[in-house]
Amino acid sequence: MNYKSYCHLSQDIKEHLPKIQSLNFDLIVGLPRSGLTPANMLALYLNIHCTDLISLINNSELKTGSTRKSKNQYLKYPQNAQKILLVDDSIAKGDSIKADMALIPTYLHSKITTCAIYSSLKQRNDVDFFLEYLPSPRVFEWNIFHHPILTTACLDIDGVLCIDPTEEQTNDAEKYIEFILNAQPLFIPSRKVYALVTSRSEKYREQTEIWLKKYKVEYEYLIMQDLPGKEGGQKQISHAKHKALFYQKSSAELFIESDYKQSIEINHLTKKPVFCAASNQIINNGFYNLKHEAVTSLKERLASFIPRGIKNQIKKLY
Repeated sequence: MNYKSYCHLSQDIKEHLPKIQSLNFDLIVGLPRSGLTPANMLALYLNIHCTDLISLINNSELKTGSTRKSKNQYLKYPQNAQKILLVDDSIAKGDSIKADMALIPTYLHSKITTCAIYSSLKQRNDVDFFLEYLPSPRVFEWNIFHHPILTTACLDIDGVLCIDPTEEQTNDAEKYIEFILNAQPLFIPSRKVYALVTSRSEKYREQTEIWLKKYKVEYEYLIMQDLPGKEGGQKQISHAKHKALFYQKSSAELFIESDYKQSIEINHLTKKPVFCAASNQIINNGFYNLKHEAVTSLKERLASFIPRGIKNQIKKLY
């Protein structure tokens, strides 16, 4: 499972800025909706105008902020641009970019260069260029709760779908019920989820189902736990084992967990990938992730000693 966060997106764009800078674009156009973020990043780094697809088609007047002027401030309308970079976050089959190009007046096509930040193929001819090869299966920070992977995923509830309860709420039955019924939502999936796997007690199933219906969360299974006494009486490791037990036996391909330690434990017990919402990473190998911070720091320090030219040659090999 390959994963890219907003931080990765920014880093990957900056790595390729010299190439894009050399092409001298005077307008960046972001494709809806996921292409708008990388398009804005590129435009801000390059200090040139950015707009969206519909504004390009309608030739809507370009807007700019008051804190700084773009280096191409002379450009007032998008169709007057001489070199346009059309940007999407990723490309798989290429259908989206093809459909969007069909909407653009043909007299503008000669001005347009198409670009995707991530490509599922190493070589392709349906986009002018892409920045990084990222094979499937893959998910992004900006689409993980709306991705088809949810149909084969297990999700935690507290800390994922809604905020975590306070210790006071957890240790008081009335306050805990009040929390469940009125918890503030966090990430509400737009697709039907395979299973919601929570450490909440079975005795709170009714209240949990009321909240899920309120926020239109669809799911096949709601897996809860029989807890002796108060919810706070259980150790964290037992929560992880409860979740891992269902995940291990199920056909699910991903578990989305809120707690980092539980994420590592679930991955260790199941040998299946876990997305930790708190640390914003896919955990797919116990040893690597137990040492994640140290390994990442070491890799960054070593990479700093490698000249850019050699880095580029290494990338071509992969």
